Amino acid sequence: MFSRYKRLFIVLGGIALVLLVTIIFLWIQSRRASGLGIAFDAPDQVLVGVPFEVSVNIANDSSSVLRDARLNLSLPEGVVFVGKSEDKNVEFKDIGNLGEGSLAQEKFQLMVLGGENTVKEIQANVVYSPTSIGSKFEKEASLDLAVGGFGLPLDIVTPTKVFSGEDFETVISFKNSSDLDYEDLKLSIEYPPVFNFIKSSAELENAHREWYVGGLRKGSNNELKITGNLIGPDNAFFNLAVFIDGEFSGQRYKISAGTATISIAASPLSLRIALNDSQEYIAKAGDLLRYTITYINNTDIGLKDGIIRAQLKGEMFDFSGLNTRAAYSSVNNTLTWNVSNTPGLALIGPGESGTVTFEIKTKLSYPIRRLNDKNFTLQVLGQIESPTVPYFVSAKKTISSLTFETKVAGQIKVDAKAYFRDASAGIVNEGPFPPRVSQKTNFTVHWLITNFGTDVSGIKARAFLGPNVRITGVTKSNSGILPIYDSQTQEVVWEIDKIIATRGVVGEPLEAIFQIEAIPSSPNVFWPLIQETTLIATDDFTNTALISRDAGITTALPDDSTVSSSQGLVKE
Repeated sequence: MFSRYKRLFIVLGGIALVLLVTIIFLWIQSRRASGLGIAFDAPDQVLVGVPFEVSVNIANDSSSVLRDARLNLSLPEGVVFVGKSEDKNVEFKDIGNLGEGSLAQEKFQLMVLGGENTVKEIQANVVYSPTSIGSKFEKEASLDLAVGGFGLPLDIVTPTKVFSGEDFETVISFKNSSDLDYEDLKLSIEYPPVFNFIKSSAELENAHREWYVGGLRKGSNNELKITGNLIGPDNAFFNLAVFIDGEFSGQRYKISAGTATISIAASPLSLRIALNDSQEYIAKAGDLLRYTITYINNTDIGLKDGIIRAQLKGEMFDFSGLNTRAAYSSVNNTLTWNVSNTPGLALIGPGESGTVTFEIKTKLSYPIRRLNDKNFTLQVLGQIESPTVPYFVSAKKTISSLTFETKVAGQIKVDAKAYFRDASAGIVNEGPFPPRVSQKTNFTVHWLITNFGTDVSGIKARAFLGPNVRITGVTKSNSGILPIYDSQTQEVVWEIDKIIATRGVVGEPLEAIFQIEAIPSSPNVFWPLIQETTLIATDDFTNTALISRDAGITTALPDDSTVSSSQGLVKE
């Protein structure tokens, strides 16, 4: 009984000893850690886009040397190390050993790129090893950095509402409010996709999207004026964004930004364009196009002296067949309707509507000169204006614009040919020619595919062979895909996944060659070798079906220049 209690006391004593050692160890650790101090030296407030310096001071207040100290500085989103990539948000500094009572200082050049009028937290931690203890310890500290406005504030002044097609001016101004002289500044503009640039007060580059400002001294300012218009539906909203970037220690950063929102005001005059009575018509080569432009006065007052213009853009328009009452200018391919040719435009009454029309054809052939000449479109840029301005509109004139675009479908062509003598194919055809009843004669059939204005996919060429005609098994193709023959149905099928536009117009066409064997059974006839060839494909640009056909071929062999047509008659 006594020995049992003795064992219990020993166990409890061991537990108590472990707890005591743990408590002493944690106390020593806390003392060691508290002996390391981290303090920041930083500006009370910084500006966006202005570099500044942050110093991290590390003090060893302990009674031992701190070995292998390493400082890690972590930046929040929107703060960068000057001269480094924006993706880099942690910097490491090896401090080494810190003696008793010693102080180390590390300086960092930083810059805020976003988040004006906010507070950003910068974190620092130091990892080290006290001499008396083998374990590593870590001390953390943070700095709350007050961020003010932009060092280069940017202002965009533009109308909040404009009519579709109405020219308006945007003024972009900026001032250096910092104590820094900026160098190598560049201003970039992101226009709405429907914005049409007209002019600017300074020379712009890269499609009128970039202005190399250069330097800007502290306290100085500059501005850029841009004139253009938006063409879009009523009540649509668009953003115009502006950025300024500069170079710092070999790295470029966006240091200022601004955005203006512009909406399309509902115009007192509206336009609607239809092609062949449709909004979604797909045009073709050699097509007759009838355009109808409808105009409507949406106000309760009459609008005088209306003028309608339609500018035609597209290489597939054939202006030689233009039919219209409008005045036509070949300089810019613009049609104009006014009071002189359309009396109804003299006064467009309240709620009144009217139409003007014109007819034009598309070209018979595609204007292909290079490999990338594809996906042709037809554009009509319509505009109506009147000098009458309703009382509720502050504008110089009433105007409305509309862009109407039509896709032109591609075209694919299959050409079927047959030969008895075909040295170029490298195939020897055997048997009598002129062909004879009940005797075998070989011929080679060529399928050539030419693709014009669009990429196509899912291509399939097929044809049935004539009576008593079969494939010998000799086939060739420059596409890497051979035709397949079904002996049960006597059908030859050639399937291709995709053909790029202009194949065969620029460069050689796709070609498949297969040898056939014919055994005529009747004399004095041109024996049918292959029936009509049909090709189908999907136009990848318009998502429509394309079809091409070529006539069947007999032993008359119209494409074989080495024989005359009369030689193709079957002999006894």
